[in-house]
Amino acid sequence: MLPVAWLIGAGLVGVLGVAAVVYNWDGILDWLHDFIPKVSQMLRSAAKEFGPEFQAAAMVVGGFLDTVHAKIEHKLYHKIGHGKWLEETTRRTLPESELPPAIRKKIRRKQDADITEDLEMELGMSI
Repeated sequence: MLPVAWLIGAGLVGVLGVAAVVYNWDGILDWLHDFIPKVSQMLRSAAKEFGPEFQAAAMVVGGFLDTVHAKIEHKLYHKIGHGKWLEETTRRTLPESELPPAIRKKIRRKQDADITEDLEMELGMSI
């Protein structure tokens, strides 16, 4: 009887944990977006202070964190119907030099510019 109660309790805790993650998913992504680059940068900075073994390990872990961060930030997949999935690109930080020339020109002309439609046409996506 006791193992069954433990299994039921563990199942309830698991369901509540999954529900909490789903409910707070946007907040979790925002937190990861801020936290992972800080940890990666901290490891790279700390690597300069220690020996070559730690430097190599820090570079491997930092590279792994950068890869995980990119996967979290750039693509999410949602099932929207029978056999249909939606790929959502969430965020990408890029230098001004990588922007298309028409968008760069628009930004330089005025301080605040809404470039949503230009990006939608350039990327072939709706934002």
